[in-house]
Parts: sequence; structure tokens; C-alpha cells
Amino acid sequence: MDLKFITEVAKAPPRTPHPEDAIFDGSHASKTMVQAMEYAIDHPEIITIKWDGMPALVFGRNADGKLIIADKYMFDKPHGRVTSPQAWVDYDTQYRRDGANRGDLYKKIENIWQGVDEAVGNSPGYFWGDLLWSNVLEPEDGLFVFKPNVVEYRVDSTSKIGKLIKDRNGGIAVHSYLIDENGMPQPWNGQGLKVDGNVTIITPNAFTKFKLNDPIQSHSAATNAIEKYGIIADEFIGGLDGVAKNAIRKYTNHKITGQTTEQLGHWLANNVSGKQYNKLVGDNGYLTTNKQGLAALVTIWDAVYAFKVDLANQLERQIQGLHQSVNGQPGGEGFVFTTSNGPVKLVNRNIFSQALFKK
Repeated sequence: MDLKFITEVAKAPPRTPHPEDAIFDGSHASKTMVQAMEYAIDHPEIITIKWDGMPALVFGRNADGKLIIADKYMFDKPHGRVTSPQAWVDYDTQYRRDGANRGDLYKKIENIWQGVDEAVGNSPGYFWGDLLWSNVLEPEDGLFVFKPNVVEYRVDSTSKIGKLIKDRNGGIAVHSYLIDENGMPQPWNGQGLKVDGNVTIITPNAFTKFKLNDPIQSHSAATNAIEKYGIIADEFIGGLDGVAKNAIRKYTNHKITGQTTEQLGHWLANNVSGKQYNKLVGDNGYLTTNKQGLAALVTIWDAVYAFKVDLANQLERQIQGLHQSVNGQPGGEGFVFTTSNGPVKLVNRNIFSQALFKK
């Protein structure tokens, strides 16, 4: 199988998509996502770990040779490509709408600045990654422990990653590369950065060569759900206006991430206008008269989600020298693979996303 089918769908949204959400763009988009996961099964070398660092940083040298380190939101702003730790403070004070003080983040940036400068050297372009730690870590019972955001990482100090962490003043997991300030992010090929300097640069797969077996039961269930219920789901989606479709999509996402336990009708009462609510709910509302269509959409969403989680669970078990956990449960943020239309993420939203939104 090749990846030509990926170009058939609309341009990827700014946020990396969850495969199950594709059904809101129609059954063909869901089928495309299933095919993308099939390709990942056959080509697991395209899969990388999705690191739960904070913040996401973009760094490299500008045309004057000065080092830029910015968070991913600053980098796109007119004054956000800052060239010193103090400039972070100045940017937040002068240009952020809320004028927020980001506390100890400024010290973290100061701690890693020299090491990032060393890692970049004279390399052109910009690198995008996640800050994992920003001071020298001391092992605890033979493990380096750090928790930049929601996921706690425990790294065997004798492992390949552990040897890179020892005595280093910080660590960044790099995943993408931009050829210049206006370039589109592309998967980083591991070239152009000094990985073992004062700030460790960790490659996205953390030295793991992933393999995937086809989870035949969940794979078949996803394929069959699209075949059986795709037409009725498409008819249901086609009868929704943009506001209603976005509301149902938002509800579905809030339900899986634990942001609501309400039934759809009750949730809509507090999340759409009275006019929209009357159109959707009630004896003659669209959801009432089209129960089969809504059920078809949910069935496809659930089936694609289960297929994705089976893949993510396989990958999680293969990581060596690195233990990830969320609120004491094994597992990390998930995984990413890149298609010609952009990245796709494999995240267990019952674990990571619920913890993220609770935070």
C-alpha cells in the first residue's frame, strides 16, 4: 500500500488529528484514517513517541546568526522570535494579551540557553521539540525521574537515554524541522544537532525500533463499521449545520476526556443557543428523528478509536529503558506518525487526555 490516498482528504488542521474524529468529515475521511493506520502497521519506522514536554520550543539561528528560542505560539508572532532569556520576560510583559508572568519558566529557559546554543552550532533552519527537564537530575534508586507536564518519566540511568541524561543541564525531545522561519514543519531526520552536549537532544523514538502486529479484531471492526454504517452516518452529518456538527464533535471529545458525564441532550442544553437546542432536541428535533444516524456516527467513532488504542498499547510495551505513567497508570502521551498530509496521533484519551484536562 502507498500513501497516495492521504492526499485525497482536506488539508490537515493545525492541531494533530485523532483518527476517530475523522468521521465528522464523513465516512470517506474515516476510511482514509483507517488506511493511514494500516500503512503505519506495515511501516512502523514512521512512528515516533509523542513526548509530553512543556513548553514546546522552536529554536535555531536567525539571519544574523543569533540564537532564537521561542515557544511554539511565540514563534509565529511578530515580536515572538526572541534572542535572549530576558526577551522572554519582555515579550510576556509587552506583547501577551494577558501580560502573564510564567513563573519559573524564565529560569528554565535561562538554564538551557547556552546548551541549546551549543547543540545548534551553525546548523541552518529551526528545530521543534518539547522541553523535558531543565536542571541536572540526580538518580533516584538508579532512575532519573522527571515530570514536565502530565506524564512522569522514569529512565534507567544505565540505559542509552540514561547515559545521555547524566550530568546534563536539560533535555529536549526534538520531533520536527523547519527549513526557515516560514517553513512548514517536517519530521526531523536526526541530523544537524549535537545530541550529547550540556543540553541533551533526545530523538523522537528514544532508540526504539517499533514493530506492529495487525490487531485483526479491532481492525476488522473499524473497517466493517465504516462499510455498514458509513452511508447513514454521512446522511446524518449532511443534515447538520456547522454549529450543530461542531457541538456534537465537542461533546464527543469532552465525553472521552472526562470533561462531562452528561448525556448529549443535557449537555447541549448548556452548550448551544436555545434556538439550536430546539432544532436538535425534543419530540421533533433532528437528533430525535435521526437516532439511527447518530448511532451510526458513534459506532464508527468508537470502532476507529478502539483500533487506534490497540496500536498505541502495542507501541507502549516496546519502549526500552523508559517507563511512562499518568497518575500512577502505565502509559505516556501516545505516538505520532506522519503522512503526506501531516501528522496523525495515537493517544489513549481515556488515560492521558483525562489527566491533562483534570490538570
